[in-house]
Amino acid sequence: MEKKNLLTKLDEIRRDINNLRSKLDSINKEKESWFNKKEQLKKEISKFVKEIKDIKYNKDHANITIKELKDERDNYNKKVKELISKIKELNKDKIDFINKNKVEFDPEQTKKKINELEFRIETDVLSMDKEKSLMKQIKALKKIYEQNIELKNIIDEINKVDKEIKENKDKSDNAHKKIKELINSSDPGYKKFKEDSTRINNLRKEQQSAFDKFISLKKEFLKVQEELQKKLIESKDIRKQLDNINNKIKLEREARKEAELIKREKLVEEKLMTKKKLTKDDLILLQR
Repeated sequence: MEKKNLLTKLDEIRRDINNLRSKLDSINKEKESWFNKKEQLKKEISKFVKEIKDIKYNKDHANITIKELKDERDNYNKKVKELISKIKELNKDKIDFINKNKVEFDPEQTKKKINELEFRIETDVLSMDKEKSLMKQIKALKKIYEQNIELKNIIDEINKVDKEIKENKDKSDNAHKKIKELINSSDPGYKKFKEDSTRINNLRKEQQSAFDKFISLKKEFLKVQEELQKKLIESKDIRKQLDNINNKIKLEREARKEAELIKREKLVEEKLMTKKKLTKDDLILLQR
């Protein structure tokens, strides 16, 4: 290929190289921007994942507490049922005792009456007759009370069981109240859990899209880079050809120059032989 054509081709290749380098730089910037986008989304996802883990931990902890409270409440309710069955039996025993012994008084009221009369004797200023009368009443009431002590014991047991029922109901209600409070307090967490889960899914889709674009640009970058390498190799080859041509031209020029000098030297030698006058240039040539 002629030198002129090679120079023209080299100019074209240099323009292509500049264009490819510019394109490569542009692709690289866009590629890195998508990579940074992917990494930023990754950080956001990590933040929401941590929030979800915290919510899940708190919710799991709350669920464990709720289960424990439900078991506690169920145990109290079970105890209440057992006590209700027991108090029914005691009431039946009470009715059977009253019917069997034809009891027509209330032991509690009798005991209360005895206490009132004893209090009057201790605190009131009474005549001898009045005091004897009250003591007689107390004695009679105590006799009746003691004769029916079994009924009193049954009633005491009924009162005791009734108190236990109330205590267990209160404990059951308290456990149920705590369960409702925990459920209500965990609901906002569950709502945020769902919101964060949806947000994470959307961010992951966005991250995948950014990553896909990064990969696509990376492939394009490598393709352009490969094309640039080919152009650089082609440029190097043409420069090598041009160097060879220039060296050849230089050698040819030097050869012509050498031939010209040899020719001139012969002319100077002829002048010397014929004793012709030498010029300044001829003298310089002889000094070579």
